Amino acid sequence: MLVDEATGGVKWEVEAHIGEHARVQVAMSLDGRFVASVELDDPRWKLWDAASGAVHMVGATHDGTGACICAVDGQGWPAVQQGCPVVAHTGGLCAVALSPCGQRFATGGEDGAVIVWDIRTGEAGRRMVEEDVLGVGISALCFSASGARLASGYLDGSIRVWDTTGALLLWKHGEQEVESLHFSPTDENQLVIGTGREVALWDVENGDEFWRIVGSGFAVFSPDARSIACTSCTTTALAYDVLLVDAHTGEFRLRMVGLSEYFCCAAFSVDGSKLASVSYDGTCMVWDSSTGALLRTINVGNSVSSVASGRDWVRDTQRAFAMGHHPRLGVESRVLELEAGVVRMILDRV
Repeated sequence: MLVDEATGGVKWEVEAHIGEHARVQVAMSLDGRFVASVELDDPRWKLWDAASGAVHMVGATHDGTGACICAVDGQGWPAVQQGCPVVAHTGGLCAVALSPCGQRFATGGEDGAVIVWDIRTGEAGRRMVEEDVLGVGISALCFSASGARLASGYLDGSIRVWDTTGALLLWKHGEQEVESLHFSPTDENQLVIGTGREVALWDVENGDEFWRIVGSGFAVFSPDARSIACTSCTTTALAYDVLLVDAHTGEFRLRMVGLSEYFCCAAFSVDGSKLASVSYDGTCMVWDSSTGALLRTINVGNSVSSVASGRDWVRDTQRAFAMGHHPRLGVESRVLELEAGVVRMILDRV
């Protein structure tokens, strides 16, 4: 779904991913022109026009269609033929990231591969995978601010950082599934990693750790790179909060008290003045990032598992948040608007 953080009235409905237990992840271009979405039950990515909600492009798959020479076996799985000219994933997709320049995006799948695509043509520019992670799902992706580096996190806890040629710059193995990766907007040698239990800031050049916070999960840099927002579970009343910490030291700055439902991820607005956090109970809370004040709550009505921010492509404002869903019920998609004819959010519901 694509939603303006200020309000929401249903404009139209669209069908997004159609997996039985769809878990959609989304990314939004900084200019707000495109929303990319992937889903665990679908090896094809989708690009959406944020202004109209129309499907802009759908990714290829090894299913014997188009230029693909492959077939589908009796159980519906792709049987990839040697020499097939199509570059595509062979399993469902787990992660997606858009480059800041808006020219490329990357997808990571259950097959353990990272593929970088041209956002204009949909053609694959590079496929990156290593033998030891074949079949290990990718759980997080992130481009650096320059677009020259791409970080990938895996379900087995390992992390890899690649450059634009596909060369591996850094490899580290962890013990917990990687939930989030985010480069510093001002220093592509700094990478913040979030797992289900802790957040750590790493030096990409040598793999050294600057600091670590235990008890936190998802983490994301603010646009000015001075702060990091991370989810955290307090010891009182089992309430889940969002914390702002100093990006240099990891010291606590601000706490935004949440609900009893786990905040799975968060995203700053383009100018950094607001922070949107979403939870599995279908709630999106929008905060003032300087004071911690709750500005508004958006009740999506269904479980939400991802959120991304970008500009309003139509009016060049900074109030658009895209959200993806978590497994629940059937598939439904809506678009919420601030004013008639101005699309603010593509809403995927399950």
